[in-house]
Amino acid sequence: MEPLTAVVIILAVLVALLFAAGAGLFRRVRELELATYSGVGVSLATGTDTQANGLAVPGGTTMVIKVNRRCPICDEVMLAAAALTTILPADMSFTVLSDDPGFDKALPDSIRVIKDPAIWRAARVPYTPALLVVEENGVVVFTAPVGSGEALTEIVERAVATRKEAKL
Repeated sequence: MEPLTAVVIILAVLVALLFAAGAGLFRRVRELELATYSGVGVSLATGTDTQANGLAVPGGTTMVIKVNRRCPICDEVMLAAAALTTILPADMSFTVLSDDPGFDKALPDSIRVIKDPAIWRAARVPYTPALLVVEENGVVVFTAPVGSGEALTEIVERAVATRKEAKL
């Protein structure tokens, strides 16, 4: 093999490795941007944004289901939440957050309903329906899109199991 051919092959391999490393870094940056954009770590109960204070529940963790008026799958997600209320520990609860002041879905009494467009806008996530886990101090510790009742069930069951393991 000629030296020039060997150099070209080595350079091609190095360029491919650099491209792969750059793609990996780009993916990590996008994940961090999405986490920041999704509001993870944002405090809803402090600062100048007093609109979202109603999401936090003293002494417990709130699982907020954010829905909107035009959501075709939100009914399925809320039915799953109603079924999941029986497995929640005493210090965890569901809240449905709607942008519709006329929201009138039949839900169990254990699910709190907030029908305030201002609070709905304060809970900034780039998808609907969404699940936000809000600690008692008003800090969002987790967000995820919930595109079905199954997705909500899976996330909530995992959260309850993780909480039980942490208390052991």
